[in-house]
Amino acid sequence: MPIDGRRAGRRSRRGIRYAALAACGPLLVAVLTACGPDKSETTTGAASDTGAAGLWDAYDKQKENLATCLNETGLQVRYLGHDKLADFSGMPEGDFTPEMIGCFEKWPALDPPVMDTPEKPSEERLREDREVAKCMRENGVPDWPDPDPDPAPIDGATLRRQKDEHKAKMQQPAVKAAAKICMPDTSDLTGVG
Repeated sequence: MPIDGRRAGRRSRRGIRYAALAACGPLLVAVLTACGPDKSETTTGAASDTGAAGLWDAYDKQKENLATCLNETGLQVRYLGHDKLADFSGMPEGDFTPEMIGCFEKWPALDPPVMDTPEKPSEERLREDREVAKCMRENGVPDWPDPDPDPAPIDGATLRRQKDEHKAKMQQPAVKAAAKICMPDTSDLTGVG
C-alpha cells in the first residue's frame, strides 16, 4: 500500500506529540505529587477549618516531629505537650549542632493557636481608655477605637499583626499630634506595651 508522504509526515508529528504527552503524563503526575505538600509531614497551617482543637493537634504534631528529628541526631528529647510549663524534656543546654539546627529549620516553631485571654480591664481603666479614645477622635483620628471591655483569647500571629498595625498607626502625623494632646504621659508613642 503506497504511503502519501504528506499524510505520513502529519501522522508522524501528531503521533510524536501524542507519544510525548503519553510519556510525560505519568512523569508530570509524579513530579506534582513529589513537589506538593506531604500531609503526613507538613503541619503548618493544617486543620485551619477544624477549630482550636484541630489547630492544637497541628501544633502538637509539629513539636512531636521536631522531637523525633532531634532524637535522630542522638538526643533523648520528649515533647511533653502544649499544656505543660516546659514543652520539651531532655533539650540540651548550650550551642546547637548543625544537625539540630537542621531539625529546627525542617520543623519550625508554630505560634500557639490560642494564647491566654488578656486580663479584663478594670472599670477605672476602661473609663480612662474611653476618655483617651474620645480625645483621639476629637483631635483628628476619627477611627480610634474604644477599649474592649471583654477581650477574647487571641493567637500569637494575630497579636503580632495587631501590634505591628498599631505601631504603624502611631507613626502617622495626625495620630502623633493627637497622642501628644490625649496621652501626654506616654513616653513611647510607637509601642504598645
